[in-house]
Amino acid sequence: MKNRVAFCNFTTFLSFALIIYILFTTYIDYFYSNNSSNSETFSIKIISLIVLSLILVSLIIFFRFYKNVYLEKQVKQRTNELQYENETLKIHAHIDPLTQVSNKKHFMERFDEEFKRAIREKQDISLIIVNIDEFKAFNDIYGREEGNECLKLVANILVNHCNRASDLISRFQGDEFYILLPNTKEPKAVANKCVQSVKSLNIPHYNSIASTVLTISIGVSSMLPVHFAQMDELILSARESLQTAKRSGRNRVS
Repeated sequence: MKNRVAFCNFTTFLSFALIIYILFTTYIDYFYSNNSSNSETFSIKIISLIVLSLILVSLIIFFRFYKNVYLEKQVKQRTNELQYENETLKIHAHIDPLTQVSNKKHFMERFDEEFKRAIREKQDISLIIVNIDEFKAFNDIYGREEGNECLKLVANILVNHCNRASDLISRFQGDEFYILLPNTKEPKAVANKCVQSVKSLNIPHYNSIASTVLTISIGVSSMLPVHFAQMDELILSARESLQTAKRSGRNRVS
């Protein structure tokens, strides 16, 4: 199909050039019919044919060159678009679409990497588990849309307080967030700031047994790991700390 189109374009261009040549030679025959000999007229025709051929060849070369440059530009542009789309897809594959923090899959991949690094470099590593108090009751009263807005606000607060390049915040499931803090000296101080910031939002929650406003409970666990199997111990310890915070009245860090 492409070859057929190219052939049609070429024949059209060639026909146009021949028409110009015929008109030009006809004009020469008419103009020089009474003033020049046949040899002079023939020479002028030959010269004009050569000039027209050179022009035609030059135009063909120019258009081929322009076509190649145009195609290269189009290919480069499309390649850049595909690269951008691929990078966007990679980013979106790691992000929770509602809160824009890391999703569970990406968090576990990074957790694995950071835990191994902590073992190699002999550094502490901390895990924080955050749970919104009585979130199901909040959704029952205020609706899922308001609940989603709360999740976004809580995620923003966690990101603001855990903003080092190595920190990682993830919406693990539902209203539960995991925060990974490599080489952090005071993880509970960070957790307490998160608790205070969420409460200071003053989002009404009259169906909560913890407070009349929206609050969170946090479990914290830290260790200096020496082998990889301790990663499960760190998660279990953080979960137990979260349960302790809930049993103690919620809206607190344990």
